[in-house]
Amino acid sequence: MTNSVDLMPIDQALGLAAGASFTGSADYSRVLESLEAHECWTLYFEIVRAHIKAKPDASLDDYVRLIRVKIAYLEDIKAASQNCRELIQSKKMSFLDFRIQVLDKVLEAEDFKTEGQLLTVAWEVFSKREDQIAAIERLCFIFEKKAHNENLLHQFYERLRKMQPENAKALRYFRSLFSQAQDWPAVIDVLKRLLAAAKHKQEVFRYAQELAAVYLYQLGDYREAVRYIEEYCAGSTLDTSTIHYEAYYRLGDLEGCLRVLRSALLVVEDAETRSIVHFRIGSIYEQLNQTQLAYENYQKTLELNDRFFEAIEGLVSCAIKLKNWVTVRDWLVVLTEKTRSPNLVGQLKAGIQRLDEGMAHADAAR
Repeated sequence: MTNSVDLMPIDQALGLAAGASFTGSADYSRVLESLEAHECWTLYFEIVRAHIKAKPDASLDDYVRLIRVKIAYLEDIKAASQNCRELIQSKKMSFLDFRIQVLDKVLEAEDFKTEGQLLTVAWEVFSKREDQIAAIERLCFIFEKKAHNENLLHQFYERLRKMQPENAKALRYFRSLFSQAQDWPAVIDVLKRLLAAAKHKQEVFRYAQELAAVYLYQLGDYREAVRYIEEYCAGSTLDTSTIHYEAYYRLGDLEGCLRVLRSALLVVEDAETRSIVHFRIGSIYEQLNQTQLAYENYQKTLELNDRFFEAIEGLVSCAIKLKNWVTVRDWLVVLTEKTRSPNLVGQLKAGIQRLDEGMAHADAAR
């Protein structure tokens, strides 16, 4: 807006506007400034429309004037939206040009609500499909992050998915939507599309891991869970070991479990986590009746975490299977020293006493 000192007097502006050749006048901008300052909108719009008709090649600034006035002064978003449509069609504007040359000039900073209203009406008149998609993506961003509107958000994501079935933004939205509805076959379909369209390794790792998790925990298809981890997640920076192990375990494939656990030991450095891995290896070996190997892994567990009571119980169990009663007694003593429960301590001491009596009886019988 021109400073009030430089503002053309309204009577002069009205006189100039009445002239037959005014549309070509050098005073055009100053007359509009005066009319705007005095809110003479009927004449203002007549003059701008006449100027657009007379000089269509230079009409961009005039359309921006119309849109800005209707938003800032009249709050007539519907009329401003129609002007946006006219401008986009007449200039065959791209979405990027429209944002820079129009929206950035007519909207206050972060006026996302008005931007959403304008684009909701104007998006479909972009002549190129990629510009329509860009406009819809912007609308989805606005309705999801800035001017929340669940109905319009869903409506435009639906449009986006129909226009571009592989659109990652739309697919991620529907993945979340279907997950909330627990429609797992639909989630699988979306994740497969995301995986197929993934351009970077990290995306491949992430979507494959999500697929494996849905197959494992929601659909109970353990073989597919294993397949997606092994086919797509080799070298993944994400930790897939839990899903991989769980899938093999539910399949009853204990050798597969061992392969996963051994691989985990190659990359895990944290002592506490390594102790858990060794404990699981020990429990798998025990189930496979490889008692000595189970015993060795329970020992490693305890070396890494001396408060891992379950490992001591595993050592006792293995020593019993190996019929090494002295070792059984030694570990029962260790367990007694580490146990805080008086009742359990009493039970352990009673067990040690019976074991001592049994070993003494066995010695006497030799």
